[in-house]
Amino acid sequence: MQTVNPATAVNPARRTLVVMGVSGSGKSEISQAVASELTWRHIEADHFHPEANVELMRAGTALTDDDRIHWLDALSAEMQAAQANGEGFVLACSALKRIYRERLRAAVPGLQFAHLDIDRTTALQRVGARPGHFMPISLVDSQFNTLESPLDEAHVFNVSAAQSRAEVVAQVCAWVRRDATGEEIEAQVDLSSQPFDSANHAPQLTAEPIYGGGLAQLFDRLTDGLMAALMAFMVAAVFINVVLRYAFGTGWAGVEELSRLAFVWLVFVGVASSMRRGELMTFRMIRDRFPNAIRRLVDSLSWLLVIGASLLSAMGAWSQVQYGWGNHSTVVGYPVVLAMVPVLASMAVLALLALVQLINVWRRPSEQAAAPANVTAD
Repeated sequence: MQTVNPATAVNPARRTLVVMGVSGSGKSEISQAVASELTWRHIEADHFHPEANVELMRAGTALTDDDRIHWLDALSAEMQAAQANGEGFVLACSALKRIYRERLRAAVPGLQFAHLDIDRTTALQRVGARPGHFMPISLVDSQFNTLESPLDEAHVFNVSAAQSRAEVVAQVCAWVRRDATGEEIEAQVDLSSQPFDSANHAPQLTAEPIYGGGLAQLFDRLTDGLMAALMAFMVAAVFINVVLRYAFGTGWAGVEELSRLAFVWLVFVGVASSMRRGELMTFRMIRDRFPNAIRRLVDSLSWLLVIGASLLSAMGAWSQVQYGWGNHSTVVGYPVVLAMVPVLASMAVLALLALVQLINVWRRPSEQAAAPANVTAD
């Protein structure tokens, strides 16, 4: 069953959505799937709790309205930042009380909500079946006791969360796209319709960017510019050489050697850039079934292995640099060391990024602590 509230004078903010509901309704999974379908940014509210809130939730203590003020303000700032960057966003937030929803609406007028409606029994079964942690029934009950129905509020879509995830996602996306003009539909489905700043706002990739801010933006600009220049050189050089060879019977044999050199640079610069952005493949299905303490140990071991492998590769590259310092290529005559510099630099950067990520494993709030936020946050 799905319900849509009556229209109001305030127009909906089309490229905004809050997926709300009690714990066990599937907010995180549904919101991520909707964000992926719409190619919008995904925001997980649990990640914005201050440490004091996290400690309260770890102890099974429900947060008060005062506890949530700074959290809601942080979410408001994050939504406004997404809008300022021209991004659509999907926020996963329980938002059980009307005063919480109104505080979010004050930051983003016309904010849209999709309420995942679920019965108490199903919610309890889902929460109890979550791997790696245990949720007291009293905390789930408190969610239902706190819930204030949003059905009489503006721009709210009520959908049964007892359906399959695919059905829920399809219905929510159809509602978001309702009465959209051709331009709005194109903006929702075109990945290239808005510029994307991966230094500060990550898409739904295989992992999160390792760090952000101005340094990340500078790193991305340098690597993107270098890769673009290398690709342009390869295309131009090969094309011109083909034209010269087949149209005029000439050409230059050094083009192939220089193109191979550019390709080596392109590959290793790309590896470093992709790792910073979190775009390298990760496999977490088995890892995510363990308790949080085991996850941290697995993550730490993984990053230690990356550091070790990167340092070994860097040492090998340094040996090749020393060996090739006085040697030159047979055709063009460039120093052979130029072929090993990108390997050395890339492996050093990978080791440094892995070290940063290893530190982040123990500095960031635990995933286990974030899970109870779905139970007690609102």
